[in-house]
Amino acid sequence: MQNVALFYNPVAGLAGFAEKLDRIVYFCQEQGLQVVPFRIRNAEYIQKTMREIAGQPWHTIIASGGDGTLNQVADAMIHCGVEVPLALFPEGTSNDVANYLHIPRYEEEYCRVLTQGKILPIDVGKIRNHYFVNVASAGFITETAHEVDHNLKNLLGRIAYFLKGLEKIPKLRVLRMNVEDDVGRKYEEDIFFFMILNGGVAGGFRHLPFQDAMSDGYLDLLALKKVRLHNITPMLLKLPTGQLINDESIFYCRARSFDIDLQPNSATDLDGERGPQLPWHVECCPRRLQFRVPEDDMDWEN
Repeated sequence: MQNVALFYNPVAGLAGFAEKLDRIVYFCQEQGLQVVPFRIRNAEYIQKTMREIAGQPWHTIIASGGDGTLNQVADAMIHCGVEVPLALFPEGTSNDVANYLHIPRYEEEYCRVLTQGKILPIDVGKIRNHYFVNVASAGFITETAHEVDHNLKNLLGRIAYFLKGLEKIPKLRVLRMNVEDDVGRKYEEDIFFFMILNGGVAGGFRHLPFQDAMSDGYLDLLALKKVRLHNITPMLLKLPTGQLINDESIFYCRARSFDIDLQPNSATDLDGERGPQLPWHVECCPRRLQFRVPEDDMDWEN
């Protein structure tokens, strides 16, 4: 049997992964894979364990949890030089990366991806010594996400973020954003928040218009410009439709890298985890990870 290293977050989503673990071991053994589980305590534990297992002949490294768990495992793999395929068992709240890459949600299905799926090279973003898989952000939405109660998030999912956002709208502050891209174009805007996207799903919304975004060598920058407060809620409601990028109140550009700053400063976020302080130099690292995803024709009813 070949070994797979399973890093699982015991409190992700509804904190029910431990109950699934025996079935996952069974399904993997049926496919000739032996699961070696590592219960995540914190990011430092992931880094330490990844250093210890680096160099061993792993079939796959698995991150089980949400986008934050995936971020921490992927970051540790890159820093520790672990060059084996990465897989995701989506057990989080929004599961943005899983939604974008069409990774199934149930145990037997996502176990089958390990042996019957394909390997997709994906880009990652880099900010100083930090990596992100899907999104880096700052401003209103980021501050909102960090303030959502963990229990409420588990109960309501992404609706909890939306409700918290509505609560904070009257207290919004305007931020001055300065951006320069890799070809020297400079922009200056008054905004409420920005997102730098490597993928095509953010905050649980699945219809952002970026095709093949995780393998194109580019990052997409979206920012909500300063608008009247009563216009913000209708704009947020456009997110699920994919129409937001065409709104005149949205700043958008794409590049291989950005230098970006905000005044006054703001909380930042990388894939749902607290990020480094601004200013940032953000760059795309093309095809930096090998990711296990389903084959297009996989039949989940068998």
